[in-house]
Amino acid sequence: MSQDTVFSKTELLRQMEEGWESFQNYIRTLNTQQLTIPTDEAGWTVKDHIMHLAVWEKGIDALLNKEPRGAAMGLEDSVWLSDNYDVMNAVIQQQHAAKSLDEVLRIFSEVHERVRAKIESMSEEDLKRPYREYQTDADRDEPVWGWIEGNTYEHYAEHQPWIADIANKAAAS
Repeated sequence: MSQDTVFSKTELLRQMEEGWESFQNYIRTLNTQQLTIPTDEAGWTVKDHIMHLAVWEKGIDALLNKEPRGAAMGLEDSVWLSDNYDVMNAVIQQQHAAKSLDEVLRIFSEVHERVRAKIESMSEEDLKRPYREYQTDADRDEPVWGWIEGNTYEHYAEHQPWIADIANKAAAS
């Protein structure tokens, strides 16, 4: 859904689950070597990309619970408030690089389940409320559901080609 689309909680949940299942099905096609050894130009493994997705989705969990997103994502205020996504993402990657593949996959699954359950418990009107109502230090007026999309199924789809490039390096060697 784009911001011009008529919003539906049912459709949001459907898109989230389709995106989740599609991404999970793709990840299951990769072997441990593909998930953990080759890197992209930034030095990230597939496992790093998955953890990155989990952390940003954890930020959505915090958002929906009206908790500070940056803190929930393990980012110091100076990093979070910088709005420098390259710096934020580098910090996230460094913080979680030592986690095992099993731990990363577990965290990703748990965070996704929490976000899905939270959305199910919310009204459609709650999901249409502006971001600033969930993060009182923010002035963004866009509806919160757009942030959910961008940090769940749209985010998975964004990373999948990058992950495929990394995984293909292992398959080619």
